[in-house]
Amino acid sequence: MNFDFLNDKNVQLLFSIFQKKKKDLFIVGGAVRNTFANLPITDIDFCTSAKPDTIIKILKDNNIDYMDTGKKFGTITALINNISFEITTLREDIYKKTRFPIVKFIKNLKQDAFRRDFTMNAIYIDKNANIYDRFNGIGDIKNKIVRFIGNPENSITKDPLRILRYFRFCAEYFYENFDKKSLKTCLENFNKTFVLSKKKFNLEYQKILNAKGAKIILDKWEKFGILESINNFLKEE
Repeated sequence: MNFDFLNDKNVQLLFSIFQKKKKDLFIVGGAVRNTFANLPITDIDFCTSAKPDTIIKILKDNNIDYMDTGKKFGTITALINNISFEITTLREDIYKKTRFPIVKFIKNLKQDAFRRDFTMNAIYIDKNANIYDRFNGIGDIKNKIVRFIGNPENSITKDPLRILRYFRFCAEYFYENFDKKSLKTCLENFNKTFVLSKKKFNLEYQKILNAKGAKIILDKWEKFGILESINNFLKEE
């Protein structure tokens, strides 16, 4: 597997300055997922056991601009050569009554993986191209299957946006195959997405409509009466 993004000068800079402070740094999410799926890489996201204030200090000490709008959730965005790189502290998400979790910062990579939505989004890689894949996300990517981490019902109870994300990833990446349990759970619980703001809902919905496998998803929604429910939801004042 060719991880060309590890040779990117901006990526190497971030690895270098964190290493000098003896802080770990991993790439996780889209860049890793798309590499195994043989798709273009659009962004590179990092995670680290360093807490947000430490991330900020490392960036400041190296004259790197940043944004801290996601600091509450452990995310600091480094701005290098007009390119954004999200750096997020490893964390555990504790859900109460809303889809916005109480965040607990941790140092355990395996524990961080448990909070993520799908197996293909929980693959980590370090600067030496060592891969950490607790849930066999690589296998699911090769088999063209989007699969929840753990029980799908528990996952969408934490955040119903994951239902839309499930269908989006199916449409964008692996629309040929479906994990039966994940698909069944998302179809039967689709109405839970209507607690989302229309703006948040429509953002994911438009991505699904513009995806390569949109027709397959829309056909399944049509059979379950979901398209009519979506139209009614979006028409509401």
